[in-house]
Amino acid sequence: MATKKELEIVISKLKKENLCLQDENASLWFLLDELEKSDLGNEQYRENFERVFNDLRKNTMMIHQKTEEA
Repeated sequence: MATKKELEIVISKLKKENLCLQDENASLWFLLDELEKSDLGNEQYRENFERVFNDLRKNTMMIHQKTEEA
């Protein structure tokens, strides 16, 4: 049988662990909310990404791959 002091120590450790888990839980809910807000499947974002990637492809095609004499 555990003594009162031992039980108080265990309770103190569990309270600290509980606070850490609550903080982690809040952080994960915040992260989930941010991920839902930035859903890349959203049509608005998809159009912007397609435009940017198309511009990037065009710019890449205009760059010479080999270094040659002028």
